Amino acid sequence: MLYWLYEQAAAGGHIPILNLMKYLTFRTGMSLFTAQLVVVVMGSRFIRWMQTKQGRGQPIRQEGIERHLIEKAGTPTMGGVMILAGLLVSTLLWADLSNVYVWAVLLVTAGYGLLGFTDDYAKVTKQTTAGVSGQLRLVLEVVIALTAVLLIIVFGKTPPDAPQLGTSIAFPIFKFALVNLAGST
Repeated sequence: MLYWLYEQAAAGGHIPILNLMKYLTFRTGMSLFTAQLVVVVMGSRFIRWMQTKQGRGQPIRQEGIERHLIEKAGTPTMGGVMILAGLLVSTLLWADLSNVYVWAVLLVTAGYGLLGFTDDYAKVTKQTTAGVSGQLRLVLEVVIALTAVLLIIVFGKTPPDAPQLGTSIAFPIFKFALVNLAGST
């Protein structure tokens, strides 16, 4: 959002201090700072609130390590909400929101985070170690991932020198090893 505001202000005239916004490294640093700030501000208040809401916390499996039954008992769950809040707020503030790859990553991160939240919530409210079933989790993870892939394929920019790259799997170690999932182009 701030990057978009910078683009709007830069189109109207030259404001020297705003030129920092065009540098990815500056926006990355500010995003890290913003995410940390959000997590610190939420931190202890959120944890105390979760302790009061959850009471006994997430149940610990009996067949696990014995010391987990003692050490982890009563520990509030859903701390990932703080991390996701920091990540989402900082990304939405500092990223170039016209970039489809930003939205694909946000979709996967928020989708998997929501799935984790749902799993933890089911465990805490039912006071059982069985949250969302493994099969359902796997199906939902595949749906989220495929949605992100389709988003990238449909809305992503095709490089003019390598048009098949948008639908291919590239292997980082091997320079020219590509598996084109769209068939021949």
